[in-house]
Amino acid sequence: MTVSKKIQKICFRFVFLFLFFVVAATVTQQASAQKIHLVIAADINAEGGVDAFVKIDQHKIKQLFESNIPDSQLKITMISAEEMQGSNILKTIDSLEISNEDTIVFYYSGHGGFDRQKQEQFLQLKLGNLYRPELLKHIQQKQPRLSVLLTDCCNVQIDVMGTVQERQSEVITFPQEISPLFATLFFHCKGIVDITSSKLGEYSGCDVKKNRGSCFTYPFVDLMKAHKDNVEMDWDKFVAELAPKVDEAFKECYPNGCRGQMSQTIAAFSYPGKQEPSEPTHTNQPSTDAKKGYRFGVRAVPHQGGGMRMLEIIENSPAQRSGLEVGDVILEINGKTINTEQEYSDAVDASGQKMQVKLINTRDGKTITPTIELGW
Repeated sequence: MTVSKKIQKICFRFVFLFLFFVVAATVTQQASAQKIHLVIAADINAEGGVDAFVKIDQHKIKQLFESNIPDSQLKITMISAEEMQGSNILKTIDSLEISNEDTIVFYYSGHGGFDRQKQEQFLQLKLGNLYRPELLKHIQQKQPRLSVLLTDCCNVQIDVMGTVQERQSEVITFPQEISPLFATLFFHCKGIVDITSSKLGEYSGCDVKKNRGSCFTYPFVDLMKAHKDNVEMDWDKFVAELAPKVDEAFKECYPNGCRGQMSQTIAAFSYPGKQEPSEPTHTNQPSTDAKKGYRFGVRAVPHQGGGMRMLEIIENSPAQRSGLEVGDVILEINGKTINTEQEYSDAVDASGQKMQVKLINTRDGKTITPTIELGW
């Protein structure tokens, strides 16, 4: 080998190694730049003796995230008692400054109800109620990588009674690195997590015996702590393990039942990897439509720049089989501009067996017009 060829080979290796380290550094920097924006709305105004449980829940959730996420990657917003009304909560969400790689986690503890006329669950606030779908819509309009909505509240309009003692705050030491479980569930996922503590018609119990908080929150926190180093745990496995623990907690607190309720069943409307259809109105009721399967299989909300942004794509749906992904923005359906949920719903319903969609592919920013073979 000549001297010039040796020099060329050495230069090639140097350039390769330089590019490798630049790419690696960029990926690491991007990962470390991701943030979780945790919004805690604990309604300590709640009546019926629930306020003390709410304070415990608030403390547990705040401590959980502070103990597993570096300070530089965690932004916590506490909604005060004076601001605990629907309009203020939505303003707080709207004011968050996030990037599209960040995660928003909204946690609520307090009274909840179910509006039979609207067929929607709502946060039952003393200073003004907030409907769950409206809350999720505002979270999604911030266009985060992952939206997480966790609520610990009843799904009926009856208070849960009980009194407990407050717990004192503890000094938290932030970790140097995010724990593996939190990285998997809150940073590596994309889409929507939408879970509430009890299904339609059920109360959300409180631990009146051991002063541990609410029967959904403390098993949730305990399970997160138990699996903090588990790299194989995903949302599907987590929900599957959480559900029986919540039910067990309820039965331990109420061995003879609570006002005729003998168990507590969490309602997991949506999470990454969930294969069952989501219930967009949060009624927990099965569809009565005689048609089977999915017609299109996309949940979407209005996009800030126009069109409808895809929030969730159902597994094995026509949309997924067509290669669409969460974050894609629908501009037109069959040549008609789509900017509202009603326009979107009407356009899908009015389509024949095939539907032409004009959308922005978020992977490369290009506009494409695929033709979708609908399910029915």
